[in-house]
Amino acid sequence: GCEAVLIVELEGPREVVAIERERLDAILSASSPVEMRPARDAEERLAIWKGRKSAFSAVGRLSPDFIVQDGVVPRRRLGEALRRIDSMSKEAGIRVANVFHAGDGNLHPLILFNGREEGALERAEDLAGRILKMCVEMGGSITGEHGIGVEKREFLADMFNQYEIDAMLRLRAAFDPHGIANPGKMFPGKEAPSLSHHGLHPLEKAGIISRE
Repeated sequence: GCEAVLIVELEGPREVVAIERERLDAILSASSPVEMRPARDAEERLAIWKGRKSAFSAVGRLSPDFIVQDGVVPRRRLGEALRRIDSMSKEAGIRVANVFHAGDGNLHPLILFNGREEGALERAEDLAGRILKMCVEMGGSITGEHGIGVEKREFLADMFNQYEIDAMLRLRAAFDPHGIANPGKMFPGKEAPSLSHHGLHPLEKAGIISRE
């Protein structure tokens, strides 16, 4: 067996793809892979991609519940990040499946748990948080494409200091003085105190709008 499967697809003019294929084979061979298997035809290529796109369904057969994360690490540290996640997984006694487009440094660890077990969700959330903190520690980010939302807002302070967060809050207040656009999203804790000490919005001073 093997610990990971890497899917690589090349596209472009036939001559260019042929050159890239030679380079790719050399790079992959240097890592002593268990097996290198090119798709024989278009049908097999589609079957390979179907397997990749069915990852969520496959994991659903392994575990009734799972948490999806999308932290980012520098590509040069991808291998290190995956080894550390594996170590944290074993330490916590929680299975983690790393799937999707990790080749661009975007990690999608799926933390598997059973929500019917007492404390299982909390343990899974703790592991998910440790993985996000690891991403920041390695020079990455707590999100690569899905945003902060509510789930990750308490981790924003791991990436930015309070001055930087306050600057974001001031910008947000300038465009959304009433706080009606996704209230409670993205920023840690209560937003009102951070907004209030920056004074009134110009439109408030002019009596055009009011926060009340």
